[in-house]
Amino acid sequence: MLLAVIRPGGRTQRCDARCYDAHEAECECVCGGLNHGAGFHDALENTRRLHQDWIEAAHANDPEILNIEIDLNAQGYALF
Repeated sequence: MLLAVIRPGGRTQRCDARCYDAHEAECECVCGGLNHGAGFHDALENTRRLHQDWIEAAHANDPEILNIEIDLNAQGYALF
């Protein structure tokens, strides 16, 4: 997980491997699609560069956000 926005009622919007490793149609991720299918390393760089903008946009869309989690030191792990 690179970035997660936790909203009231437990709704969570994440940017994780489902986004950056995606091969299907666009998702509705907190990154706004910039990391969609980009691969881990490019998504991590995008997140490092743009996370503050994404956080501000999330707060503008939903001022009742409960928490934002971000991991700018994430490590990519091989699955096999």
